[in-house]
Amino acid sequence: MKALYICDEKEEWEHIRSIFNRFFPRIELICVLNGSDAIDYLSYEGPFFMILMEASLRSEHPSELTKKLLPLTGEKPYIFLGAKVHINDRIDEQLYIRSEMNEIILRPIDTNTLIQKVQKCVDWAKDEEFEKSIEELSKEELLPMKLRGFYLFNKLPYDVFIELTSTKYVKIISANKKYLHSEINAYAKKRIKHLYLRKNEYLQFLEDSIEALMIQYDSIKQSSNKVIANQIKSALVIQQYIRSVGVTENITKLVDRTILSSRNIMLEHKRFKSILKVFPSEKLDIAEQAILTMYLAESMLTVLSWASETSRKKLGLASLVYDSMLEDDELYKIHSLEDPNIEMFTEEQQQSYREHPTKAAEIAANFTGYPEADFIIAQHHEKPKGEGFPNGLTTNKLSAHSCIFILANNFVIRYADKQSTKGATLEIFRDMKAIYNQGNFKDPLIALQKSII
Repeated sequence: MKALYICDEKEEWEHIRSIFNRFFPRIELICVLNGSDAIDYLSYEGPFFMILMEASLRSEHPSELTKKLLPLTGEKPYIFLGAKVHINDRIDEQLYIRSEMNEIILRPIDTNTLIQKVQKCVDWAKDEEFEKSIEELSKEELLPMKLRGFYLFNKLPYDVFIELTSTKYVKIISANKKYLHSEINAYAKKRIKHLYLRKNEYLQFLEDSIEALMIQYDSIKQSSNKVIANQIKSALVIQQYIRSVGVTENITKLVDRTILSSRNIMLEHKRFKSILKVFPSEKLDIAEQAILTMYLAESMLTVLSWASETSRKKLGLASLVYDSMLEDDELYKIHSLEDPNIEMFTEEQQQSYREHPTKAAEIAANFTGYPEADFIIAQHHEKPKGEGFPNGLTTNKLSAHSCIFILANNFVIRYADKQSTKGATLEIFRDMKAIYNQGNFKDPLIALQKSII
């Protein structure tokens, strides 16, 4: 269990720590000087079951700071510490009475009083934790949802589970109760990729996700970073939705909006190499690679003066859908049928890799207004001399748009592997030039060079 203490007097840190160390040794007390540090810890190091707030903070008003923290902490106990004059003048009474779990401790601090009030918070936390009980559920009752999708919300109308064994699941989010993104982040750090929903609530989660993403797109004057972040989340939902449900009017609207939202980013940054500087490239997972491929393809279209609305849309849909039918998320790291790492996967997973271009193309064919996107997706693993799959096509059998997409996607895949290497962009281009500088790839290859270098 973790507790957070906000106080700009480090001498007080030692006093409070000594009490916790003696009477609550299992509680990790994190001490911070100000609100900025508190927000960082609450966002990335939680969850915290209790917040201790010093009423005599000098750098900021404790009541205003508490109001800022509440969306991050949710319904957690707050203990306000300070001299009576500071409590009366600087702690808004409404903040204190908003929860029966909130407490006030007057200075000078009586150790027994502090122990009693902290213990009350501990008991409350244990009762809350009891709600996250182990349940016996059949795997057939649940469906996996990618962890990152839960960053879209802070409260859901249904329970969410984590897999403990093949038949036992722990409820980690209770229906209609606020949860913190820091809690989701804590699971991500443990390399957990999926949470589970009951089948009858799975589709509702996806529909709610589409609605939340569309609202974000409607926000006025969003920065490039926020638009790109929303596009990455959209790619994640689109891939999950079409794999689980198929093509519907709602998912088509989200695809349309995701592609359309790239227009202003391209106008602002002009070339892909400029976008790359603001793109979140820490992970470059399957959703991030999809959006990066979309931007590179559009940049290449612009260089070639082919950036019509139809071309943008067909390459945009191809970017969002091309890897959506992989059986295992980790398969996106496999670059070809000759990749030795493919042997790490089961035969069923390897078969899904061999078939995923064709299956994704079949899905793309169900979208209206995206001509030839299915052909581009079906061909995205083809190579100039016919060594690719699924059809072993040579360069003269590939359309110009397919060549653009193959180059864009290949660059992104290679960049994901080598981005931390000095001079990676130039090295990748030279390697690709040796392979693709022929036939219908020649002009798109020049466009690639001008986009990235």
